[in-house]
Amino acid sequence: MILTNYAIKFRTAVFAFIAVLVIMGVVAYSTLPREGTPDVTIPQIFVTAIYPGTAPEDMENLIAIPIEKQLKDLANVKNITVMAGDSMAFFSIEFFAGADVDSTIQRVKDKIDLAGPDLPDDLDEPVVEGLNFSTDVPIMRFALSGDPDTERLKSTAESLQDDIESIPGVKEARISGTREREIRVEFNLPRLLEYNIPLLDVLGLIGRENVTISAGMLEVAQNKIQVRVPGEIKLASDLRDMVVLQRENQPIYLRDIAEVFDTFKDLETTSRINGETAVSLEIYKRAGENSVKVIDTIKELLEERNLPTEIKITIVQDDSDYIRDMLEELENNIVSGFILVIVVLFIVMGHRNSLFVGMAIPLSMLLSFTIMSMMGITLNMVVLFSLILAVGMLVDNGIVIVENIYRLHCEGLSRMEAARKGASEVAWPVLTSTLTTLAAFSPLLFWPDIIGDFMSYVPQTLIITLSSSLFVALVVNPAICSVLIKKGRLRFDDDRIELHPFVRSYEALLRGALNHRGMFVLIGFVALILTGQIYGRFGKEAILFPEVEPRGAQIEVRFPEGASIEKTDAAMRLIEKRIQGFDDVKFILATAGQGLSDGFTAGGGGTYLGSFYIEFVDESDRKGNTSELIEKFRERIGQIPGVEITIDELEEGPPQEPPVNIEISGEDFEQLNDIATEIKRRISTVPGLVDLRSDYENALPELQFVVDRMRAGLLGLDSESIGFFLRTAIYGTESARKFRAGEDEYDITIRLPLTSRDQFNLLDEISIPVQDGDPVPLSSLGKFEYTSGSGVIQRKNEKRLITITGNKSAGRESNELLADIMPIVDQIELPPGYSIAYTGDNEDQEESIEFLGKAFLLALAGIMVILVIQFNSVLLPLIIFTSILLSIIGVMWGLLITNMAFSIIMTGVGIISLAGIVVNNAIVLVDCINQLKKQGFNTNEAVVHAGRLRLRPVLLTAITTILGLIPMAIGLSFNIHTFRFTTGGSTSAWWAPMAIAVIFGLAVSTLLTLILIPLMYSLADSCAAAFRHLFNREKEK
Repeated sequence: MILTNYAIKFRTAVFAFIAVLVIMGVVAYSTLPREGTPDVTIPQIFVTAIYPGTAPEDMENLIAIPIEKQLKDLANVKNITVMAGDSMAFFSIEFFAGADVDSTIQRVKDKIDLAGPDLPDDLDEPVVEGLNFSTDVPIMRFALSGDPDTERLKSTAESLQDDIESIPGVKEARISGTREREIRVEFNLPRLLEYNIPLLDVLGLIGRENVTISAGMLEVAQNKIQVRVPGEIKLASDLRDMVVLQRENQPIYLRDIAEVFDTFKDLETTSRINGETAVSLEIYKRAGENSVKVIDTIKELLEERNLPTEIKITIVQDDSDYIRDMLEELENNIVSGFILVIVVLFIVMGHRNSLFVGMAIPLSMLLSFTIMSMMGITLNMVVLFSLILAVGMLVDNGIVIVENIYRLHCEGLSRMEAARKGASEVAWPVLTSTLTTLAAFSPLLFWPDIIGDFMSYVPQTLIITLSSSLFVALVVNPAICSVLIKKGRLRFDDDRIELHPFVRSYEALLRGALNHRGMFVLIGFVALILTGQIYGRFGKEAILFPEVEPRGAQIEVRFPEGASIEKTDAAMRLIEKRIQGFDDVKFILATAGQGLSDGFTAGGGGTYLGSFYIEFVDESDRKGNTSELIEKFRERIGQIPGVEITIDELEEGPPQEPPVNIEISGEDFEQLNDIATEIKRRISTVPGLVDLRSDYENALPELQFVVDRMRAGLLGLDSESIGFFLRTAIYGTESARKFRAGEDEYDITIRLPLTSRDQFNLLDEISIPVQDGDPVPLSSLGKFEYTSGSGVIQRKNEKRLITITGNKSAGRESNELLADIMPIVDQIELPPGYSIAYTGDNEDQEESIEFLGKAFLLALAGIMVILVIQFNSVLLPLIIFTSILLSIIGVMWGLLITNMAFSIIMTGVGIISLAGIVVNNAIVLVDCINQLKKQGFNTNEAVVHAGRLRLRPVLLTAITTILGLIPMAIGLSFNIHTFRFTTGGSTSAWWAPMAIAVIFGLAVSTLLTLILIPLMYSLADSCAAAFRHLFNREKEK
């Protein structure tokens, strides 16, 4: 090969390149950003529209539906989900794979602008944003507690917030558990009526007075002077002394008709850490930043700050510890696999040859780190596992090339000639085997949705590392061997090879099998069929992702909408008492007024919601199984009347939907609720189904003001102006201009005091201004009526929706649970226009199975094309494909022996990986047979001789790949920091199914390949010869 010849010719340049590569690789590795999960941008865009004081049904009609009509015309939209709640409409727009979220955000904004004419005039511009797990999920969370004065906690938190946000790499520090400052103007209703002052006139006056205007420039004595009218309100007293109007030459001040308070907004959230009142901060990092470095800087800041002695800081979430532990665990697995590989190479190949081959691992890794640094890839759990998967494969090419160079050198060729010829002889098989492996992984690059974005780092990393190992094998190994390789004690010549007893046994077995080729081939395929039947009978149910012990838990508490923060907090305190005192619990952070979905989906905030964030102690310090601990939580919490409680595990990997997610769609909510209630009643007794709930929320009682349109019209009023007036009086309206204090801005809110807002007879007497004439009382424009309103309204793809969700208890599989539920639900007769869909985890499973099936077929097609080009034959690639089928035997037995469930994602990717790995040995074997036949060997002798020559490299490549994955599979690795062996680890457990699939699949496939591939080659050659003979006889006739 030209590249190899140049490398040997300019080997000094190659040695210099190695030195530069080592330096660049070490620098790249040390500077690669560390994070727990990959930098994944979700193909979803979220829109939030806030319209204070508006009922859910009005939010649906006024805002949700007009925007929804425009959004449906967007290209590549998969689903549009809408939640219309009290004062808020939330849209989740899910796109098909491949959508450019950044450019799509602008298109979404354009669509909202088109809906503008149909939206309320005073609606603030909706917020449009995407979601990235790297930047929109907090990397750190800590709580301040110990001081009973919550305002002092708040001021301390705000001071820390400013300092933290100035740290490079920090995107935002978000405070919760506090109340925001505001200037509140509460009008005295009797005094308003006495002076007959329109409420909205006062609101406009405050906006006009709270303003600073630049009046331009004056030129005085050839100097320019800036003229300004500073009218901004600096103190609450400035508002109190504002003149509202004059009566009989006497000024009426704002203080005469209203109370002005420099206070705080109504309590909406409360926080506690282990029972103590707390204020918490969540830290978000910028894209591409090193999470560990950012968190370490924040910790240094917290240590340096001289906080009051009574204030305690409790770090609730610290991703740096998790990332360090995860990276250390994976790095230890890499090093342990490397050590095992080197030891085997040393035993089999000797110290010198094992060194030549073994250097492929660090050199390929360093080259890969350099490339990943240039591509902006971070060091995360998926990348590191991919490196573990690659460890054993990195030496495969080197083994074949160094073995061949060594054999030729022992036969008498010089180092230079042996290196040149040895590399050239096997260059194409090595290149082909690498390309087939890359072809197997390449379809995974096109995996759609969140799971695909998460797992796409596996093929990316493997393509980089295996390409690097190919470069090392074709360039570095021959250059080094041309200088340093030495002859061993075993001599090779054309007639005879001194054979090891194991090799002689293999040769005898192969010769005997050649006499019964058909029977042995048949036994292989019968074994595949029987294994499939045995696995179908005794194997576990398939699951989407592996189940590992959770590192924490989250609990959501949901009252009917409208419950006060005090009521929610009381229930939270009750639950808090019930879950305290358990072993293995590090801390409990309780927040009333915020649900688990806050920040990602709709409905995250509200006084009727509450959540617990529970962190467990480190895995090595646990006394029991945390999955069982969560079940104890459920038992201890029990049922609380009127409260829905959901417990979720904090798990590894990408976010997962609930195991049970039943969507009921239609138009009438009463009918939808009846169907949902019946479904819940019927499935509530299914074993293993827990946390069963519906997202339908009972409506709040509603007081409607029915406008007398004729009377209002005669006075120049309409429903919109009357409604806005009422909202100002009851809910309050924020002045268009803010109150400034330093760099901060606060709202000026105008409303009636609580006592006046609760008295409907007083509301009736509020005066409302008219176009011409004196203000008129509200009672003259209509009347108040009690009615039933709407709860939160869910919509999906322009239809109303109710979703029933449920979790599974420990020991219950999702597929089994859903299989028990679906027949029960399917018995319910639905009215016309109503439908039921099983989404969530079930939908993810179906989509993943569909994609992985397509990816497997694409991988086979890619491998087939490469093999046809390599061998210029269709029959030989089909023979080689047998090794892929044989690997399935090993996968199924591996899962049975380890009592492990078939993980659709992990085991599925493992099988696709095997398609590219196991054919490599068959390629080398078949290529050697072809070469020997060209040298004059008959088919059977070529088969036996090739098996004998390639036995050691075939076994070595398989063994090294297997040994590289053993630490991950069994959770045992050598800790390079403490120089001790460590066991367990949630990360190892999460990736173990893929490692098991590759280990057992490759082991069984290799052993059977060494027998069945030669036999099938011989059998096919005999059949071809018989066909040619028959064809020739017919031709002669």
